[in-house]
Amino acid sequence: MPVAAAVAGLSSLFALLVGNVGSLLRRQRGRPPRLAHVWTWEPVRYALAVVLAGGTATAVGIGHPYWAMVAAVAPLSVQGVTAQLVRAAHRILGTLLGLLTSALLLAPHLSPYATVLVVAGLQIVTELLVGRNYGLALLFITPMALLMGQLAAARPIGQLLFDRGVETVIGALIGGVIVLCEPWVRARISPAGR
Repeated sequence: MPVAAAVAGLSSLFALLVGNVGSLLRRQRGRPPRLAHVWTWEPVRYALAVVLAGGTATAVGIGHPYWAMVAAVAPLSVQGVTAQLVRAAHRILGTLLGLLTSALLLAPHLSPYATVLVVAGLQIVTELLVGRNYGLALLFITPMALLMGQLAAARPIGQLLFDRGVETVIGALIGGVIVLCEPWVRARISPAGR
């Protein structure tokens, strides 16, 4: 478990670094020097979500902790508390309903060529929906991800569906808790609150 936690933590820090390099460079060029080093909560909450979700899923013993990590950061990617909580709910409900679609598509054990065609179709539908309704898009994202995983390394379908559902719930709930706790944390760490 310590190795998995270290890999997950370092991977999330690397992803945050890569994802924020441009923003950090623009911020330093665009602000007066005295404001260039202002601490922000944003990277910390993403790292916290990833570490807590990945650590919880690993501690529970489920085989795909990265699913929990992705579900934990999904709510944090939109602006506003209400939108973030709606995104967490969409992640849970969309994935759980997407597991039904997944079960139907995984049951016939399609050939690799047929699976690739189905995945391509699911990708097209996902791209058409994800900007309009995240929850509805997850009805197609979920089976697409599971079918692609089965192409790489086939797993027992029942366990695969169970893992995806449980890890999504774990991650989205952790993301939701971070969203709800954020105003309290910000009040404690802001210069005015000291």
